[in-house]
Amino acid sequence: MRGLFIHIKRLFLLGIVTVLISSCTKPKTELILLGTVHQPVENFNADSLYNILVRISPDVILYEVDSSFFTDQFEFNTSWKSNEYKATSKYADLNEVIIRPYDFTGRNEYRKAIGARPTDGLAKALLDSLYQTGLLNPADQLQYESYLQVNDTLNALAYYGAASFNNPATDSIAQSRQQLQYESLAKVMEQYPVFSDIHYQMENGDSISFLDGYKRAGDFWKMRNEAMSKHILHFVNTFPRKRILVLNGFFHRYYLNKLLLPACSEYDFVIKNFDEY
Repeated sequence: MRGLFIHIKRLFLLGIVTVLISSCTKPKTELILLGTVHQPVENFNADSLYNILVRISPDVILYEVDSSFFTDQFEFNTSWKSNEYKATSKYADLNEVIIRPYDFTGRNEYRKAIGARPTDGLAKALLDSLYQTGLLNPADQLQYESYLQVNDTLNALAYYGAASFNNPATDSIAQSRQQLQYESLAKVMEQYPVFSDIHYQMENGDSISFLDGYKRAGDFWKMRNEAMSKHILHFVNTFPRKRILVLNGFFHRYYLNKLLLPACSEYDFVIKNFDEY
C-alpha cells in the first residue's frame, strides 16, 4: 500500500514538472521588424526581399498600408511596383501565409485634411532656399547642415543591402534624422517670420501657414507610428505563437522597436532580427 502511494506521488510530481517544463518552453510569438526600401535599389529589390521571406518563413505578414488597399477577404485590391508588393505576392502564391494591413487608416487623406501635406514639403523647400542663398544665420545654417549630413548618411545605407538598414546603428541614425527634421528644423523655421506669413489654402477652403503645416507633419509622424504599433499588437494578440513579419520602410524601425519592446512581456512575444533566421 505504501509503495502504491509513493508511486502515485511520483507520478503526480512528474506531471507537475512536465506541465512546468511545457509552459516554460511554450514557443512565444516571434515578431520580426524588417526594414525595407520601397523601390528597387542596388543590392535590394523584390527578389532579395523574397529570398528573405523564404528564409524567415512567416506565418503572418503585416503590410505597410491600411485596410482600404485590401478586399474583405484580405486580398490586395490594387497592385504596386514596390519591392514589398512583388515579393509578398510571389511568396503568397507559393506558400500559406496570412497577410494583413497595419498602417494608419487613411494616412494620405488625413495628412491633406490637417494641412500637413503639401506644406511640409513646401516649408522644407523654402528652408533650403534660404540656406542656398545664405539667408540663414550661422547657428541655423549649421543645424540645417547637420540635418543634410545625417539625411545623406541614412539614405546611402539603402544601397548596401538589408543588413545595412536592419541594425541598431542604422536605427540610431534614423532616429537622429527624424528628430532633426521634425524638431530641430521646426525650431529653425520659428526664427524666420516668412514661415508664419506664407499660407497654403487647403481643399476645405481654410488656410494654414507653412510653419503650422510643418509642425502638424511632425505630430503626424508620431501619431502614425503609434497607430502602427497599436495595430501590430492587435495582430500579436490575434495570432499567438505565430511568426509575424512586419514590413516597414526602414525609417520606421527605430520607432516601432521603441514602442513595442515594453509590451513584450504583456503580450508574450519576442522581437527578432531577420538575420537570426
